[in-house]
Formats: sequence, structure tokens, C-alpha cells
Amino acid sequence: MTANMRNTEVNGDSSGARGEVSLLRPLKAAEVVARAIVGDIRSGGLAAGANLPSEAAMLDKYGVSRESLREGLRLLEVHGMITIRRGPGGGPIVGAVDSAHLGRVSALFYTMEGATYDELLEAWVWAEAELAERAARNPDADLRAVRMEPFVHAHDESEDGAPDALGDYLERHAGFHHAVAGLAGNRVLALSLETYGQIVAHHVAVLDDPRALRDVLIDDHLQIASSIASGHPRRARELMWQHLGGVVEYCREHLSVPLESPIEWL
Repeated sequence: MTANMRNTEVNGDSSGARGEVSLLRPLKAAEVVARAIVGDIRSGGLAAGANLPSEAAMLDKYGVSRESLREGLRLLEVHGMITIRRGPGGGPIVGAVDSAHLGRVSALFYTMEGATYDELLEAWVWAEAELAERAARNPDADLRAVRMEPFVHAHDESEDGAPDALGDYLERHAGFHHAVAGLAGNRVLALSLETYGQIVAHHVAVLDDPRALRDVLIDDHLQIASSIASGHPRRARELMWQHLGGVVEYCREHLSVPLESPIEWL
């Protein structure tokens, strides 16, 4: 057991005292063990879907109480970093790093702060334009071409000509923005800035049917992808700005919530 684990087990929840500086709050035991598990996933090179040790093995390794271990595992599960398979033979399984999970948590903070949909959309347009410009500046021309190739030649229908199901549609178009972010050369920016689009996409999917934008989005993605692949950062930024400007106008016209109202957790 580390010193932090011993201290947090002893201190319990006293760290939540009113008026304490948040940055200086000692980690709770559950947070410490969650951090240790993530560290072991990373150092062990465990891919999504890999099995984690049993509860008994984790209790022995981390030296915390069963309650703290289970709370730490629940914390990781909520954030999508692990999934917990129930029943005989079940247990914790490594999850995938997905900005959608970070977006869900971030939305709670924006809701509590009273941030508005207008502010979210403004942040989203800026963030994606920044990522597009950075992607086009990526010095690896071959990598740019490979990552953007699917979107230069993409179509948006299934093989029988029928429109995509909503889930497939959202996954396909989120994949484009994820590919752009992946070329930006900064994983902190990529993961953080992608969350704005994830929140917007979730709201649009719940409150409307974004497939109405299908043809516009495909053509826009094609042009942006071509600019990134050919290494034209200013053009990529301008096209992304124009692209999302059109999406924002669509949101203003079709979403059933006032955009000056606080973001809600849907």
C-alpha cells in the first residue's frame, strides 16, 4: 500500500470540507486505487477487452479495503475506462479511451456552471477549426493521406442503397472528426477538444435527426479531408469553420431548446 493509499484510508471523507482549495484536496482511497489501476493498464500495454485481475488479486496488490476497491472500479466504469462483466466468470475488462465519456462528465460541469448551448457551439466551432489546421500541419504526409483517404471517397449509404441507421450514421461522422483530431499532434488537445462535438452530437441525436444533414456533411467532410491530406492548414481551418457554421445554423433552427439556456444533461 502506498503512502497516499494509507492516508486516504485513514482520512476517509474529511477532505471534502467546505472552503478547502480543490487543487489541494487529498485523493480519496477510491481515486488513488483507480489511478493505480489505470497506471497498470498503461504500463502493462493492456488493450481494450483485456481482462483485469480478480477482486482478490487486486485487494492483495493495492492493499485497500474492498469498499474502496469497488468504489474505484465503479469510478473507472462510469468514465468508460473499464467495463464490469457480471455473473460467473465475470470481472473488470479494459475499456477504450473515448472522448464521448469525457464529454458526458464535462456536460455535468457545464450544467452546474450554467454554461449555455450558445457557448458550447462557439467553443465547438473554434475547437474543430483549430484541430483541422493542426492536422493539415502534421509533417507526416503519408499519415495524413492514409487517415483522410476514407473520407475523400466516402459514401453515406449501406450497400443496398438504404440510408444508414442513426447509430451507424453518428459513428461514421464522429469517426471523421476523430481522425482529424488524431492528426493534430497533441493528444491532450485532441481528447479535450473532441468533447465539445460529442456533447453537441448527443443533443442533436436526442432532440432531432441529424441525417437530414447527410449530403451536406459528406461533401464538407470530403473537402476538409482533401485539404488536410494535401497539407493546406489555412484552407482546412476555413472549411471546417464554414462546415460547422452550417451545422450551428441547423441547430438554431431545429433544436427544441433555446440556445441561450443552460446546457442540460440529456
